[in-house]
Amino acid sequence: MRLLVISHVFPPSAHSNAKRPFYLVKGFLQAGWQVDVFTSTTGLAMPVSEVFTHSGLRVVRRPDPLERICQRLSRHSLLARIVGLTMSGLSWPDINLFWSLRVLGACRNAASYDRVLVFIHPASLLLLGWTRRVRKNWIFDYQESVTPDWRIHPRRSPLNRAAFPLLVKLEKRVLRQAGRAVFTAESNREAYLREGLAGKTPTIHIPYFYDADAFCGPAEPISDQFQIAYLGIFDWRGARSPETFLNALARFLEATPEARPRTNFLFHGNWLPEHDRFIEELKLRDVVSIRPAVPYEEYLKIIRRSPVLLLVVAPEHNLFMPSKIVDYFGVRRPILAFVPHESEMRRVLEAAAMTDYVCDESDVAAGAAALGRLWERYKLGTLDGGEGNATFWSSEVQVPRYVELMTQAQ
Repeated sequence: MRLLVISHVFPPSAHSNAKRPFYLVKGFLQAGWQVDVFTSTTGLAMPVSEVFTHSGLRVVRRPDPLERICQRLSRHSLLARIVGLTMSGLSWPDINLFWSLRVLGACRNAASYDRVLVFIHPASLLLLGWTRRVRKNWIFDYQESVTPDWRIHPRRSPLNRAAFPLLVKLEKRVLRQAGRAVFTAESNREAYLREGLAGKTPTIHIPYFYDADAFCGPAEPISDQFQIAYLGIFDWRGARSPETFLNALARFLEATPEARPRTNFLFHGNWLPEHDRFIEELKLRDVVSIRPAVPYEEYLKIIRRSPVLLLVVAPEHNLFMPSKIVDYFGVRRPILAFVPHESEMRRVLEAAAMTDYVCDESDVAAGAAALGRLWERYKLGTLDGGEGNATFWSSEVQVPRYVELMTQAQ
């Protein structure tokens, strides 16, 4: 079987959306498929040095033109920001428009493939619906939500707001032409069905999953600190904020002063300056470590070494499944989770039997109490692995499901 994979990001890109295409490509290659990947250079240094090679794999990278322009202007930060905001406002459906137009060219020979797998983001990939190339052997994988999310969070650009009905029509057209739509979040799949976007197109929920191979090696030594780790980014719009957790941490340390010398909140990623005020107001500077983003291999080492892992989910993001949650499952560490009671992620944690330290997203008191229980286990030396039942979210379970799905697609 010959497979064409279209994904805006692919390793060695550290973007979180690169993990799922990578795991699936590995699975298809192991099943004997021939795979071509059409992707970008987003998040990569030039020239690109591929980290994954296989006799059955061909990776074609095409730079995103607008991204290259912004990179060339990077020494002039104000100018780069002005150009980026201007192009974002004038590009429809999104700023990746010109890269997606390159995808249209790459799909000229799509008929020579047995299957075509398209990962949605960016939304501009839906422009494929204006071509006659999308067939029933095409599968669209929704790591992110398009029309339902845009309806909840309207874009700032007047152009995007005015063209929203056209986006709805375009997405319906794409899914009507495609053979199947796969969703990482069941709530997102339900939204597409409820809004009539999928129509008669078969839909299926295949969640994010961790790469079982990445967690089968020798265990990393666990930090001797009472460390709570978070890698990624908090939302700049305030929907997913560290405020509740930091307030809970301050309350816990006030009630348990002996824990302060051994407590550390470790953050790796793009820390937003507007969140500094929480650290200063709560007097947490001595227990908070803000560090830059790291490659995925280092990310895995950090979460394997950390005694406690932090998860923050906002009600506004219920159409998404945070990809980090399945990596947390893979390392079998206690998860301190701030999630809405009725959210899909609460149900996922319940199914994985990992709800010992789950709190509502704004419940400071519950967060402080959970930290207290974690501290008691830390003192007893029992914050080790072996928690939960998360095998369902492993590549060993989900990749065979996906390969079978693709094999049966017509």
